[in-house]
This record gives sequence, C-alpha cells and structure tokens, in this order.
Amino acid sequence: MPYVVRNKDKHIMALLREAPHDNAEFLGPDHPEVAAFIAETDIHGARQALAETDLEITRVIEDLVQLLIHKNTIMFTELPPAVQLKLLNREKLRNSLQTPESNLWDDEEGLI
Repeated sequence: MPYVVRNKDKHIMALLREAPHDNAEFLGPDHPEVAAFIAETDIHGARQALAETDLEITRVIEDLVQLLIHKNTIMFTELPPAVQLKLLNREKLRNSLQTPESNLWDDEEGLI
C-alpha cells in the first residue's frame, strides 16, 4: 500500500492496498501526497463526527437546563433572554410534534 486513485484534476481520491489494474500508480506511505490525503481524511472524519453529535449534545444540554430549573438550582428567568426564547421555541416545536396517540392517557382530554 498505497496504490492511489486520482480524479481528473490529479488529486488523490482513494488509497488502495492492491493495484486496481496493471499500470496502477504506487506511492510510498511516506510520500507527501499520501500524508496530506490521510491528514485531510482524518480532519474530515473528525468534523463529521462532531457534526453528528451536535444534535445529541443539544438535547442533553436542554435536558440539563430543565433538570437544573426543576431542582431550583437556577431560575429560568436568570438565563439570558435569547436563551429563554430558544428554549421556549424548541419546547413548543417538540410539543407540536406529539401525535394525538401520544396524549391518549392525558387526564384533561380523556379517552378517545
């Protein structure tokens, strides 16, 4: 390894362990282009992993804020107004996504 696959602009697009064809280009593992490709791939992977966890951590933070408010550790009104508005808007959106079936046992509405 590594045999390289290049795009039309001659940039490395993939590294392969085995030659895909008889005249495949081989570059040593310490070649600057191979090192640059691997570094960029690692950075892209890290960025993608962070992006994928952003939504999860957002919900964790919302739940944490709700817990702190419930335990009277902080007061909702102590949060900056912009944060209050964002939390209220997200709660409203989540509530709007609830289906009637999810409220089947709500005492105020009774059974269907």
